[in-house]
Amino acid sequence: MYDLQFPDYLAGYESETAAKGYLVGVRVVAPAATYELTVYDVARLGEEVSGEVESDGSFAVANLLVVPRVTRVDIARAVERLFRSDFAGLMPRAET
Repeated sequence: MYDLQFPDYLAGYESETAAKGYLVGVRVVAPAATYELTVYDVARLGEEVSGEVESDGSFAVANLLVVPRVTRVDIARAVERLFRSDFAGLMPRAET
């Protein structure tokens, strides 16, 4: 199993976060590893990629999760699918 953890600052700001279309600091704690996710909805991701590529020439985000809407429910559904694939494609958080 795994533990899905949302950033503390999300409490009370769920609708604002969904409207912004992104969320950083989502953590998945699984028995074998911990993963830090950056979550975008499709529209915001497109805007972000376009802006970054125009200004910096590239766009890269580790452990990017794209969902229909940046809500707890949509994120939980996506993480459940990732769990079924044993979190394939994600990089574990480096322990310091």
